[in-house]
Amino acid sequence: MGESILARRMTRKTFLKASAVTMGAAAVTLGAQCDPAIIRRIHQAKTAPAPHHRVWVWQFATDGSPEQIAANLAANGLGIVLKTHDGVDWMSRYDRSPQAVSGPAQVERLARMFEDHGVRFHAWNVIKGIDPPREAQMVADVLNAGARSVVLDLEAGAGFWVGTPDAARWFGDELRRRTPFGRVDISIDPRPWRINLVPMPEFVAATDGIWPQLYWDTFNSAGNFDGYRRAGFPTSTMSPEFLLNTTSVLLQDYDREVIPVGQGAAVDPGTWPRFVRRASELGMGTVSVWRYGVTRYDTLVYLGDNPAGVAPQPPRTPRATATRSASPTRTPKPSRTPTPSVTRTPSPTRTPTNTRTPTPTLTPTPIP
Repeated sequence: MGESILARRMTRKTFLKASAVTMGAAAVTLGAQCDPAIIRRIHQAKTAPAPHHRVWVWQFATDGSPEQIAANLAANGLGIVLKTHDGVDWMSRYDRSPQAVSGPAQVERLARMFEDHGVRFHAWNVIKGIDPPREAQMVADVLNAGARSVVLDLEAGAGFWVGTPDAARWFGDELRRRTPFGRVDISIDPRPWRINLVPMPEFVAATDGIWPQLYWDTFNSAGNFDGYRRAGFPTSTMSPEFLLNTTSVLLQDYDREVIPVGQGAAVDPGTWPRFVRRASELGMGTVSVWRYGVTRYDTLVYLGDNPAGVAPQPPRTPRATATRSASPTRTPKPSRTPTPSVTRTPSPTRTPTNTRTPTPTLTPTPIP
């Protein structure tokens, strides 16, 4: 008989070719068995930017002009999370600024402008479940127009999610048919008695990260203390550390990146370094700020001095509150003098709530 294949001398080229075929087959088999989120994670890692903290922007008419916002975020190495739409309505229905988002073309212009300033551009919207295919298409359009990711504001209550779990699955299927690998996250109210008022399992299956809204001043009310106590998390202070610790426990089984959202209008700005340090200790190396228009410039500077992925340091000596006396150009000034005036007063859209009332809506009133 002929020479046994086991006795043949296999050349290096032949060995590598055979190995490639075997590994390829194994990868296909493994991929078929993997959670789709793992496959998305692998694809997203190929083009993912370096970790960076981000600042939410609601309306240009309220928060400031795109150019002003871009200059101040660029000066501190921060990304933007800009609201593009609400349900099935583009933000131009609500935002009186001529630069408000009116559709994918305007998203593309704004994305290019912010990225040209060195500000990584992300988007957010309120998801409602009133028309899942259309809402999925709008998210895909925003991604295709240049957003690095989209965050879905997923909360229960007037102006927010009104759909069913079936609507959530429908949205997820339509979303992933249109953008199989685009980065899409959810932002939630993580208080224990509110987190399951929305279809979390259905949304988590179709998305890639969770942004819990942790507002230590807004939640500092008797009703919230009682709600946490009833849920098995008693506390004597509504501190950033308590909210981060509790949220870490509540989200630990979802296997998603957690990017906590902190209160930009904190009464005590010294709570921000504590928030960032505890988040880092819990493995949440990236944080975000709600929202630009009410956040002290010192907070932006602190985040710039302590970039995502780096162990945060104690804050510098406090700087003077920003004024409108100096407007930065496209080239950030070394002094990091901010353009917009900011305030210590909490945002009127985020006032304290009790345990039975949802956090005040982010949905603005349409322009007449």
